[in-house]
Amino acid sequence: MLYVLIILFSAIAQYFGPWWLMPIVCFVLCLWKADAALKAFGVAFFAAATLWLGYASYQHFVNEGLIGQKVADIFKIPNVLVLVVITTLIGGIVSGFAGMAGYYCRRALA
Repeated sequence: MLYVLIILFSAIAQYFGPWWLMPIVCFVLCLWKADAALKAFGVAFFAAATLWLGYASYQHFVNEGLIGQKVADIFKIPNVLVLVVITTLIGGIVSGFAGMAGYYCRRALA
């Protein structure tokens, strides 16, 4: 349930705002609902990674890979697929730690 909530609220937040709203959503939802620190990290990581992977794939296919290839060239990344994997991992790690911080904040306040 937490996985679906993170994806839903993060997608809505990123539609109307910047990318860094996703870790805030993960923090708040894990503050409210997570059962354990490892579960909070894992659920937030995989939800954010799924969302970013889906959105990056969508953007890649919509513009036929042109923007992704230009960004990969700027950062000297050999392939657009590597760029997508790197961005997915970065988004997942940042959101995972935000979710774990939310869980630990709830524990500290309890």
